[in-house]
Amino acid sequence: MDASSISLVSAFYSIMHELSGAFTQPTAETFRQLVVGWLLTPHPGAITCMIRTLGDSATKHWTVYEKFFYRSAWSIGTLSTLVLVRLIAPLLGETILLAIDETTCGPRGKHVVLAGWCKDASAHAKGAVFHWAHQWVVGAVIIRPAWRPGWRLSLPVVFEMYRKRADADAEHPHRTVLQIARQLVCRVAEALPNKRIVVAVDGLYAAKDFFGDLPQNVAAVSRLRKDAALRTAVVPASRGQRRRLRGDRLGSLDELASGARKWRTVTLRKQGRTVEVRFHGLTCQWYHVCRTKPVRVVFVEDPTGREDSFRAVCSDATMPDEQIVQAFYDRWGIEECFQESKQQMGMERTLGWCVRTVTRQAPLAMLINTLVKLWYFQQAAGNPDFIPETPPWYTTKTVPSYHDMLSMVRRALWEDRLKFNSRQRWKLNDISKTLLYALCEAA
Repeated sequence: MDASSISLVSAFYSIMHELSGAFTQPTAETFRQLVVGWLLTPHPGAITCMIRTLGDSATKHWTVYEKFFYRSAWSIGTLSTLVLVRLIAPLLGETILLAIDETTCGPRGKHVVLAGWCKDASAHAKGAVFHWAHQWVVGAVIIRPAWRPGWRLSLPVVFEMYRKRADADAEHPHRTVLQIARQLVCRVAEALPNKRIVVAVDGLYAAKDFFGDLPQNVAAVSRLRKDAALRTAVVPASRGQRRRLRGDRLGSLDELASGARKWRTVTLRKQGRTVEVRFHGLTCQWYHVCRTKPVRVVFVEDPTGREDSFRAVCSDATMPDEQIVQAFYDRWGIEECFQESKQQMGMERTLGWCVRTVTRQAPLAMLINTLVKLWYFQQAAGNPDFIPETPPWYTTKTVPSYHDMLSMVRRALWEDRLKFNSRQRWKLNDISKTLLYALCEAA
């Protein structure tokens, strides 16, 4: 690491300082210390483990850190909006790519509030389709740095928990997953009114509850259902003629694909590699979902035949076909966020039971994921050599993983603590105990 650990830690603290407006002054300091403890704890989840890792850096009574989640007056919605507006928006251009998906977060104990039996598609291979969990709908901003287009950063920033009908109340009425996702999109559009937002979702969201009523500056991209009933786009009626709402019924998707004559071949980025795809676009009407609004359907095939073909649909018929396909490919970044937050940030190891704790801890784990990536992005932009060295047996790696980013911020924080305490000999014993505890927990 060429830059000094002091400047790197100062850069990370300045990022957290931008979020102080979401808290009172004492709570902002508690938040700063908890984030540092969260990052330095090898297996985060329990507040007591974070306090032990902080050691003498934890300047408050241990109950203050516990109360941060179930009593302190702060809002995860306000905090996420500050992250979006102050930290992420300055990195974006005129168009934002927002990926939205849902995930389950399995709590420990059957008495945890708001938990229920949720379907987890990722657990199907293990033979457990349903499990006792919370279900979260998450929105992540996808960024590709101009100075390194092969690097895709996925920044989870907006969150909402799905509540069963039995858990709904006047303040939190029951909404479906699709309605929650549309609410998240509206929240982002309200926070960034001058941006054009492209929302990439999977096939579940290709329905009227999501596609049918989006803000004007939002375009949605999804996989098209196999049984979608497409119609020809309706030409506006001339003066004096009766307005026609529905176009003529088109054939099935297979018939439209086989009958296409003009196909284009382009090279796009998919999962860290470049792929060549062959596609054909069609402007039509999907009356069942978008009513009279024209949509753009893109038929995508692999020229080599090694990957399955699919059909993508976009609610904005003027969006170029290659951008539609690229946005659909980049949607996979939110799946990586779920893996990182669960396996490395302790999203599923939180131990809270009450409503406030449950609705705050899991989103905070994902927001810390975003803070680490933003810090690393800033440092790597100013120093291209910030990318960690890869071992000789891993020659295919070209971009840093989240584990690399987390390791770098942990290294900077530990170096800063060790250098500070080395100037105060009487504190060396305390920092040694804290470091030994963290090393033992990592084992």
